[in-house]
Amino acid sequence: MSDIFNIDVYPAQRGDALWIEYGPEERPFRILIDGGITRTGRDHLVAKIRGLPQGSSLDLLVVTHVDLDHIQGVIAVLGELKENVAISRVWFNGLDQLRRAAREAEAALEQQGVNDGIALSDLLRKFHLAAWSPEAVSLAPDGSTRDHALPGGMVATVISPDHERLGKLEDAWEEVVEAFGAEEEEEDIREARREAEVPGLEPMGAEEIDVTALAESKFTEDRTVANGSSIALQLRFKGKSVLLLADAHPSVILRGVQALSPAGPLRVDCVKLAHHGSRNNTSRALVQSLRSPVWIFSSDGKMTKHPHKESVARVLHDSPEHKALVFNYRTEFNEMWDDADLMAEHDYSVRYGDGLSPVRVELLGN
Repeated sequence: MSDIFNIDVYPAQRGDALWIEYGPEERPFRILIDGGITRTGRDHLVAKIRGLPQGSSLDLLVVTHVDLDHIQGVIAVLGELKENVAISRVWFNGLDQLRRAAREAEAALEQQGVNDGIALSDLLRKFHLAAWSPEAVSLAPDGSTRDHALPGGMVATVISPDHERLGKLEDAWEEVVEAFGAEEEEEDIREARREAEVPGLEPMGAEEIDVTALAESKFTEDRTVANGSSIALQLRFKGKSVLLLADAHPSVILRGVQALSPAGPLRVDCVKLAHHGSRNNTSRALVQSLRSPVWIFSSDGKMTKHPHKESVARVLHDSPEHKALVFNYRTEFNEMWDDADLMAEHDYSVRYGDGLSPVRVELLGN
């Protein structure tokens, strides 16, 4: 009986939906991280779950943060299948979990001297309360990473969010769930207006892309509250490891990575980049802190022009060794990287999904 460790990156338009299977190929364990938009859940995930063998279960559901392109598909799944879905555990930092995190942080200090967000909470309370972790999924109050043992020998290490960013979400909870992504969209619009000022972004054929100029362009970190609360994880199984970065802030991810590998770059087998390859969530320092043969970008680019060229350029410029870029769509915002001269110069390959079915990354077996 052979073991597998597969990541299916679903076509979730501007969002994320990751289906992970690991363990015995005949009866694997399963993790769902985010559900994309409503259409993702309705058209893909409901059918996926209904197609599982009788008696199957979802061993872990992670809703990384309160943003429509990550949460709506989960609501669609839970709203249609309800108690018919056997879910062993749920990680989602709702308001109750945020308040617990605030109390934990206060205790540690003493010792040391949205509408859809609400809808998801209601569904979890009604049908999956026993599986929903009452504690916030986060770094420890002192900023250290936390390990969680999952069924079948998988270990999940939390590298984001920290308590500071959870506190910001708690303070702004009502505004965040009411706006539900508006802050992020406004930032994307502002960034798009600044694109013309960035070196290397002139109208281009592939031969005109200046990877160095793009990589070295000014970096401004994402400051949106919802993104900062993202649950980012390292998953380790049978000697393989992946980083799944949700929409987390790069400075928090970087601290977690450096904690995991203080002597030098952290070597992993796959990285799903944060915030769909936004220039504000992929810093050169973060890329330089990692070594990975596979980098995943999840976006159709239609609303936000993700992935931004700067993020791709930083991976190419600051990640030595051969790497594969995996895109779950082929779009005008990523097809320029399918160029033989660029691939030869920067030692990489590309792979595109068809936008209709998930792209699979296999880390074990097969």
